[in-house]
Amino acid sequence: MLSEKKITPGEKKLALPLLDNPITVRIKFCKTGNLQFVSHLDLQRTFHRVLVRANIPMWYTKGFNPHAKLVFGLPLSVGTESTCEMADLKIERKIELEDIVKQLNEQLTDEMYVLDAYYPTTKFADIAYADYTIKINSTKINADTALKATSIFALPIFMKKKSKSGEKEVDITEYIKKIQFESCDGQLTARAILSAGSQENLNPEYVVSALRCCEELSDELNGMTYTIMRNKVYDGFMVEFK
Repeated sequence: MLSEKKITPGEKKLALPLLDNPITVRIKFCKTGNLQFVSHLDLQRTFHRVLVRANIPMWYTKGFNPHAKLVFGLPLSVGTESTCEMADLKIERKIELEDIVKQLNEQLTDEMYVLDAYYPTTKFADIAYADYTIKINSTKINADTALKATSIFALPIFMKKKSKSGEKEVDITEYIKKIQFESCDGQLTARAILSAGSQENLNPEYVVSALRCCEELSDELNGMTYTIMRNKVYDGFMVEFK
C-alpha cells in the first residue's frame, strides 16, 4: 500500500487562497531578556528570517530585487526591553490571524514572542508618547531617594541631545509628560511617560543619565545598575496605541 505524500509547510502556504489585494497585518510582540542587546537593524533581519521560516504568506515587491514589506513602529534602543513592540507586514494569501501568531511563536523564543496579530486601524506616525518603567539598583538607595529624584525633575534639566540636525543642548523635562519616583532599600523605580513621536522624542537613557550625574544622588547611586522596560505607547491624545 502506497503511503500518503506528506504535505510540507511550504506547500500548505501555497495552497492558501490568493487575496485580491495584499493586506496589512500588525504584529505585537515582546523583546526582553538578553534580546534587549540586539540592535534594531539585527532585529529587522532576524524578524524577516522568522517570517520566512514560519511560512507566513508575505507579499513581495515586484522587480529585479523583490523584498517583503515589513515596517517597525518605534525603534527600541539597545539595552531597553519591551512588551509592546509592533511591526506591520503585508500578506498576499488568506490566513487566519491565530495561525500567524502560532506559526511565528513556533520559531521564536521566551525572550521574543508574538502577543497578538490584527488588522491595524492606525498609523505608526500617530505614536506620540511611550510609557517606561526604569528600575535602578544600588545598596545606598533608601526611602528618601525618591523625594530627591522628584525635586530634581521639578526643575529644568539641560543636557546635550542628538538630533538629525546635530547635537544641541535642550531642557529634557520638556519631553517628559509625566514622571513618578518610588524608592525603598536598594531600589529606585521611575515610571515615566516620554515623548516618542517622529518629531519629538526622548530616549529613557537621558532620565538615567540625569539622575546619575546629579550631585545630590551621587552617593546613593554610586555603583548603580538599572533596567528599562517599555510598557505601552500612546497617541497624541494619550489613548493607548494599537
